[in-house]
Amino acid sequence: MKQIKIILLAILLSLSLTGCSKNKEEKIEIIDDNYRNVYEIFVASFKDSDGDRIGDLNGVTEELDYIQDMGYTAIWFMPIHPSPSYHKYDVTDYYDIDSSFGTLEDFDKLITEAHKRDIHIILDLVVNHTSSSHPWFVDAKKAYLSGQHSDYVDWYNFSTSAKSGFTKISEGKYYEARFVDSMPDLNLDNEEVRNEIRNIMQFWIERGVDGFRLDATTSYYTGDNAANTEFLKWINDTAKELKEDCYIVGEAWTDDNTITGYYDSGVDSFFHFSMSQSEGTIVKTLKVSAPSSNFKNALQKALSITKGHIPAIFLDNHDVNRIAGGIGRSQRERIKFAYGLAGMFNGCVYTYYGTEIGMVGSGKDENKRIAMLWDSEDESTLCKNPSGATSADYVYEGVKQQQADADSILNYHKAINRLRNKYPQIARGEMNFLTAQTSQYVLSVEKSWEDTTILIVINFNEEESESVDLSELEYKSMEYVSAYNEEATFKDGELILPAYTIAVLSK
Repeated sequence: MKQIKIILLAILLSLSLTGCSKNKEEKIEIIDDNYRNVYEIFVASFKDSDGDRIGDLNGVTEELDYIQDMGYTAIWFMPIHPSPSYHKYDVTDYYDIDSSFGTLEDFDKLITEAHKRDIHIILDLVVNHTSSSHPWFVDAKKAYLSGQHSDYVDWYNFSTSAKSGFTKISEGKYYEARFVDSMPDLNLDNEEVRNEIRNIMQFWIERGVDGFRLDATTSYYTGDNAANTEFLKWINDTAKELKEDCYIVGEAWTDDNTITGYYDSGVDSFFHFSMSQSEGTIVKTLKVSAPSSNFKNALQKALSITKGHIPAIFLDNHDVNRIAGGIGRSQRERIKFAYGLAGMFNGCVYTYYGTEIGMVGSGKDENKRIAMLWDSEDESTLCKNPSGATSADYVYEGVKQQQADADSILNYHKAINRLRNKYPQIARGEMNFLTAQTSQYVLSVEKSWEDTTILIVINFNEEESESVDLSELEYKSMEYVSAYNEEATFKDGELILPAYTIAVLSK
């Protein structure tokens, strides 16, 4: 009898957990292209597998089922190469894994397991600069100071005169380092450097990498957008020669007009910084008097910027304040709805690890890269925070607790990702706005892709339900995600959406 009771309890617990997502058992086929729900990971703070409290690749592999279950279909790794810094953006070996993160064999295993789950892998490609500890620069600097020959001298930008962005080595001798002294800029006009970058991409593509995130693209040739665009074209063309569908996304922290020009390079995506953060277009939509028209303009603008390429939409990342703090720590429904809006854009939507549970972090970069909270009741699952972090508080509960809460931020993110995966029109479709069904608080937009059309209806009203008459249209079924976890209805052509609710209708 005792054993039967235990089995019944286990069944009830299982039902209570799966009840968080009505469609948990539904199998959704992931389209094999570069329109993805991307999950950004800082490995050191994500998941530790060997007890040293430093996140590692095997820890990520252990959580691939979680990432897949959440509906993420790609992972972008911040740099994982050997480096003297905690952030790894100053690389000393582009052909290896930092020992604190694991080995190449660990990476190969991660790639294999990720691909089994239809998850793409995107690596940070940091080629604006290396570490000052990189053997290339060590050799180049020594030769430059001594007057001896070294091919590596021409791999960097040395000068006999002081210039903006250059660091003094000795009297009358300088090298370019636009960020900090420990990050000397590479000479990207040097054909040997370009050949080396090609070899680096080929090395990782042959190991199964699906794409690259390009760091600091506006600093390749500081102040020269034309040269930056030319170099971006070379990288993109080279990557696609090595792998036809290699996905390239660039970090161009600049204005939209400049980004539009950078798309002439052919690069697939650039991050839309103007849409992101607490003062970006998405969050501002929650505060304006006419949110539906404001969001309509944002959807259109994202496509106009890209010139037919793939928008890269995000709310926060490792360089900016986490969005939950920017919106307001207590504003749980606004935090949820902001991601819902991001998820309705065409293109890729990027989630920074921990954003799906409402993690906060601002100020110093280290504060934005604190440990992922897996279990609020078990501190042993926490990685060490980066040295120098001055704040590491958690407003909301951890993954384990939020998985069991149907109304959690985590389950909201999961539901939005599921819509994007089930309805490929959301990320890929041609838009048609239905003005008759649009009001101050309601936006209705059709998205068509491959002879199929869906209708997305959004209620921006934070407090009240909105009724939408769809009786003259042919939509028959409806799915929805509500920030307040309230029920939407669709009957006899009338759609009633609770506050902060997004519905997707199909024929």
